Amino acid sequence: MIWTPEAIERNLPMCAEEIATRLGYKDVNTFYRNRHKLSLIEGMPRPISRTGKQAYDRAGMEAWLTRHDPRRPPAAANDAIAPPAPSSDGEWNSFLHQHYGADA
Repeated sequence: MIWTPEAIERNLPMCAEEIATRLGYKDVNTFYRNRHKLSLIEGMPRPISRTGKQAYDRAGMEAWLTRHDPRRPPAAANDAIAPPAPSSDGEWNSFLHQHYGADA
């Protein structure tokens, strides 16, 4: 199934043809030849189907396809405030002892 608004709305898996089109390949065979390299080097998600026609999770592939988009918001940080940068090992050990109750 090639991209359709219904596929996005129903969160249907992405097929190889749709991914090849989104990557700019003219032929799906080019995608099949390059998918191992895309997985290893570029970090492309693995298919959700183990046998038969390859299908990929739509949310994961959308995130992967737009990973370098400058309009994408920055990743959320786990902490509201960045941890302090210690100036010495002793300062870092006291910070760890204060917050975790043990010496590093």
